[in-house]
Amino acid sequence: MPQWGNQDYKKAVFEQLAQGSGGREDQDQSQHFENFSAGAPRRDVEHGVGEAFHPERLSSEEIAPQFRTAAERMQPDERSEFAQDLIEELHRRGLAPSWLQQMLGLGSADPTQASPDDVAKLAEYSRQNHPEVFQRVVADKPFFVRWLSKPLVAALVGVIASKLLKRAYDR
Repeated sequence: MPQWGNQDYKKAVFEQLAQGSGGREDQDQSQHFENFSAGAPRRDVEHGVGEAFHPERLSSEEIAPQFRTAAERMQPDERSEFAQDLIEELHRRGLAPSWLQQMLGLGSADPTQASPDDVAKLAEYSRQNHPEVFQRVVADKPFFVRWLSKPLVAALVGVIASKLLKRAYDR
């Protein structure tokens, strides 16, 4: 698949977004997100994650099961890497791993031992209480998005694409 900077690729992505979901495979949407996150300006990806996953847009009841499913489908090394980054970022903000374990009911404060439930709890806590942490980690770890629902991934790609289009047309 061509990289984001390629004009033909940009045109194809925007045409596909304009057509809607129309039966495309889930992997297509997540592949677009991975390409966008790799090639788009970092601030656009982080802001896109923030908009698409904003607590006023998606309730915990809507998103928590998706986070759990995503964590279940991740490879164990991806799950521990994602948990490690969330825990480290939260620790930088003064939240000790042991406190997170107790407060969120995690099975372990050790990210290498993080269960899918632990990862889902960390992701939702970050999204609700420290959105900058959630935005940064999801932007750094696009594999998390791979396992979310197609409409949610499409919305995320759409938000980032709109930011890129706006910047392109503002020039």
